Amino acid sequence: MTTCNNSPNCVVFEFSEYNYEKAVNEPFNFRDSFVLLPVMTQSPSRLAPYHPKVQRRLEERLIDVVFFGLITARRKKILTEKSFAYLRSHPQKIHVVEKVRPNELQMMADAYMNSKICLVAHAFNDESGGEYHRLSEIAGFGCIPLMERFADTIGMERYEECGGVIFSGKEDLFETAIDIIAKIDQGVYGSRAKYLDWWNTGIDWGSI
Repeated sequence: MTTCNNSPNCVVFEFSEYNYEKAVNEPFNFRDSFVLLPVMTQSPSRLAPYHPKVQRRLEERLIDVVFFGLITARRKKILTEKSFAYLRSHPQKIHVVEKVRPNELQMMADAYMNSKICLVAHAFNDESGGEYHRLSEIAGFGCIPLMERFADTIGMERYEECGGVIFSGKEDLFETAIDIIAKIDQGVYGSRAKYLDWWNTGIDWGSI
């Protein structure tokens, strides 16, 4: 990698935020030769076989917020510290899982189909290339995808309009979730059937 970093003709395209952070920071400092790319949507996703035939209504779901992913220091601040006060009055309403093994996909699917909000928070910073593959996994279960904003403003606009994804800044992410949950519980959150249809149909990239 040092040889690549010292060459003007070598660029590494990296899809993993974890690998990218390791490469561009101490002790390597390979920032000039690494480019972080988005992980695009997957059709079908690995959870497609677990999609329910009949969606449970949002107000009937037992989990308010679910998140799957590595709990980095940044995510811990968002997910743990921000949710502490909420959990005191809503015990066992937030489901956070750090690691999912290949034989635990059913557990992951069960959590998504029983959750009102499926949360995506970036592991290291909001200059992420975009974790679109997570949206592929979430969308088919009918929960509301709430994702932290990131660098791809065009992508956010398309997924917001077509896929019903809600984007929020890091500081407001959990407050946004609480506001959505309150509207669901009050029965005033609008229908999301058109968004689910869009995801189930698949993305026609030529029309976006």
